Amino acid sequence: MRIRRGLAAWFGSQRRGWSGAHCGIPQGRRDLRHKFVGTGSRSRLAVDKLGGRPANASESRHCRPQPRRRHFLLGQQRPGFQRRYYRHQRSDLSIDGFRTSALTTNVLLCRIDGNFGGVERNLLSLATGLDTSRFRPIVVTIANDGELARMAKAKGIASEFIPMKNRFSVMPASRALIDIARRWNAGIIHTFGLRSNLLAALARKHLDGKWIVRLPNINRRDYKNPIQGQIFHWLNNSLIRRADALQVISPQLEEYIKNRPHPPQRVFLIPNGVDLSIYKKQGTGERFRQSYGIAPDAPIIGGVGRLDHVKGYDILLEAFRRVAQIRPDARLVIVGDGPLRLPLQKQAESSGFPLPVVFCGYVTDIASCLEAFTLFICSSRSEGVPNAMLEALAMGIPVVSTRVGGIESILNAGVNGILIPCNDREALASAIMELITDEEKALRYGAAAQKRIASNFSLETMLERVQTMYEEVLA
Repeated sequence: MRIRRGLAAWFGSQRRGWSGAHCGIPQGRRDLRHKFVGTGSRSRLAVDKLGGRPANASESRHCRPQPRRRHFLLGQQRPGFQRRYYRHQRSDLSIDGFRTSALTTNVLLCRIDGNFGGVERNLLSLATGLDTSRFRPIVVTIANDGELARMAKAKGIASEFIPMKNRFSVMPASRALIDIARRWNAGIIHTFGLRSNLLAALARKHLDGKWIVRLPNINRRDYKNPIQGQIFHWLNNSLIRRADALQVISPQLEEYIKNRPHPPQRVFLIPNGVDLSIYKKQGTGERFRQSYGIAPDAPIIGGVGRLDHVKGYDILLEAFRRVAQIRPDARLVIVGDGPLRLPLQKQAESSGFPLPVVFCGYVTDIASCLEAFTLFICSSRSEGVPNAMLEALAMGIPVVSTRVGGIESILNAGVNGILIPCNDREALASAIMELITDEEKALRYGAAAQKRIASNFSLETMLERVQTMYEEVLA
């Protein structure tokens, strides 16, 4: 169709002059100004309302079909000349069985599909909560077609997959992202993580939509090797400069970004949100206690997250060893999976004093675990605003956390929780003992935190802010 229209425009200009009928302009719209787009750098051609004559006759040659060109990233291109307004004039179209309206902006939500954690849950909550009359989400998983893609399909959300043979095959993956964005006519590409940021940055010049980066934290502390962390931190900072907008989730991160050289023009502060209809305490977690053989009156100290170095579970085990010597009835429950599960299990069984620790592995129903917790622990070495902590606070569970990342924007020490220095075993053990022995203080902290989450960190508030960000970026 595009080739025929291009040929019609060329023959019309050569044989019969510039008339609207031979330039591919629909009947009834020849009195308007239209823009034609080709593949060349000087490819815009304005047609005035007097008979379809080109406004600039010197550029009439750009209305002709352009020869096929090869590009190192795009590969073989289609011949040029398509009407820009034509794509937005259609009432609707169908892509892979999903119907989309011309008034709806398609949003690509891009994330590498690895362990299903807080970022993946946040992305899925965003995809299911967007107003589909304004924004239609398409979940794009990279490298692995795993749990995120499966859950998106189960909820009826359109999904795409970009395969990667290894971490260095970024050029084919960038071409795949360009193809997906063009096929869906994506107005926004929203990336979550370094790998998706890299693909979007490579494809940026060839994408018509706006690129938004979600930055959860300063990721140089996410790696055990400090040199590797510094390299990835530098790479991510260099990539996000090209983005149209940046979404940060804490005031501390917003201040850090704005003080950096060459920050993005638009920075939006949008904290994570919690679905308050799901995360509300409805019982004492009797079913959870029975399934793991925990006594009804035993205090449960719990943590939720992937078993990785950055989460600091090795520090939590050492602190709990001191707690278990004073309160042998206490139990430590760790929900999540990851590469450090076996080393952590060996650490819990070492030193001739096996700890009463329960490793639950990956759990889909986090709320059923949280309602059994007496105390929630965040021992991370680096964090943004952890979803698991927000969910625990929404259920009125008192929290002890390290003072890292954006956690200070949630917890006020002595008001709704306890903050301790990072990697401090003694301080963590002391804070745990303080709250499991003083039940009145624990209940007071939990009630204050629950009120703060309901007023500032609800899922509805997050969705409203994200959609406002989309509209401002598109304006």
